[in-house]
Amino acid sequence: MKRSKKKKIKLTNTAKMIFGVLLIGILLCTLTFYHKDKTIEFEVHEIREEDNYTLKIDYPEIENKVVAEQATEYITNKKEEFLADAKKLKEVTETKCDLSITYTLDELFDYNALHVNVYSYMGGAHYNKEEKSYYFNPETGEEITIENFLEEGKLEDLANLAYYYTIENYKDNEKEYDEEWIKEGTSAKLENYSHFNLTKDGLELHFTYYQVGPYSDGEVSIIIPEEELAGIVKEEYLSIKSEPVDVNSPTKRDLSEFEGKKLLAFTFDDGPSDGPTNKLLDNLDKYNARVTFFVLGSRVNTYQNSLKRAYEMGNTIGSHTYSHLNLFKLGDYEIMKEINDTNDRVEKILGITPKYLRAPYGNTNEHIRELSNMYSILWDIDTEDWRYKDAEKIKDNIVKHAHDGAIILLHDIYGTSIDGALLAMEELKDEYAFVSLDEMIKLKGITLDKNKSYFSF
Repeated sequence: MKRSKKKKIKLTNTAKMIFGVLLIGILLCTLTFYHKDKTIEFEVHEIREEDNYTLKIDYPEIENKVVAEQATEYITNKKEEFLADAKKLKEVTETKCDLSITYTLDELFDYNALHVNVYSYMGGAHYNKEEKSYYFNPETGEEITIENFLEEGKLEDLANLAYYYTIENYKDNEKEYDEEWIKEGTSAKLENYSHFNLTKDGLELHFTYYQVGPYSDGEVSIIIPEEELAGIVKEEYLSIKSEPVDVNSPTKRDLSEFEGKKLLAFTFDDGPSDGPTNKLLDNLDKYNARVTFFVLGSRVNTYQNSLKRAYEMGNTIGSHTYSHLNLFKLGDYEIMKEINDTNDRVEKILGITPKYLRAPYGNTNEHIRELSNMYSILWDIDTEDWRYKDAEKIKDNIVKHAHDGAIILLHDIYGTSIDGALLAMEELKDEYAFVSLDEMIKLKGITLDKNKSYFSF
């Protein structure tokens, strides 16, 4: 019996084209879903607001992949611990928990120092703080320790000085101390010297909670004067000189062109950043616009070039505190430290001290305003850009609610927020002028009161 020949299926050119399009479509979908998974897995910024908790996390943006992965793993573990605890607490209490994770990236001679700060509030009188630092060579990726800065075999000598100056710190502050506790916390073990910095004043050592005293003592920082460090710290790391502020005076606009026009104040929280902040700055002149940045103190060193550029262009620089903590959950000293540390960092970079404060979550009151001695600026148009991450939705929200004197809340850590703001400017440019807070206040002829919070002008 002859085996029947199978008929070959011939595709027409049209069929081939349709098949090709379908194949490409399937491939693109696969890549899109893969990309989305990766984006979520390595998200740089994360903000959530739920019934029982708030959460804000900055993930390190550094070129050293090994250190970045280690830090991200540490942060992820802390987030998962927090979410698990918040879920348990929800069943027994109405307390709203909070998690804030920030990082700073500092230069230390030829090395980089990455500091990750974890603040968690689970009820009670205060936040719990944990800190982890990574010191590394930015070129080779090699991790380093404090011994890289010391003469060989000098950790024991450093420990003796640390012990002495820690006790001096307690005495100067008229606080009780446990000598054995301090001796153990400053002993010659590398883990006791995980947080340090070399400044023009000497070697700064930072001891975490419980390291040299009970929790009520908080974190303890000491400075060993430079004159005590000869023969202990390598000579090339001594005699550090402070550098002058390298920034130009801001460009000021002729405000007469805006007199009689409707005004909008676009304000951006949680920065500065690299890509999003600079994309906004690249486009401001297109719309004859200036804006306001409420910066986090924990980010200004890492992104100081973006901060300088924003300032030099004539944008207003305000404070959003150092670590984005809920000020209602802090004591007076902690509130002042969140504010003062940010102002100090900005002053060192720009040569000016911010005069406007935007409290995280808008959580402020008469007492906080009094402690800050700054002008409290809130908002009346909340774009919820952190939630949607959709430029069209952000734009629509701004356009729908725009009015003369409005203060618009956005975040310059998201590209979608910048895109939405620019789309709104494009649509509103014939009706409104886009001004910084300084400009808005001058044009409106307003005398600010530090006892008030301003939602619009």
